Amino acid sequence: MCIEVLSFSNTSGEIEEKRTLYLVAGAIEFWACNENGNMAFFDGNGPLKTSNLIPDFPHQVKIIT
Repeated sequence: MCIEVLSFSNTSGEIEEKRTLYLVAGAIEFWACNENGNMAFFDGNGPLKTSNLIPDFPHQVKIIT
């Protein structure tokens, strides 16, 4: 599993490229957390509604700065 914490400067293309690289390298899932704490989950087939590895993981996390 790879988890990427995004910033305002990340482009969607950058995130797509990282996601592809991690999954091709063998990651089972890729998680992305945006600057508002919203989570997105992906596997090799595309977006997931929830993580298959940790199904109860929240779709929103608290960001502490």
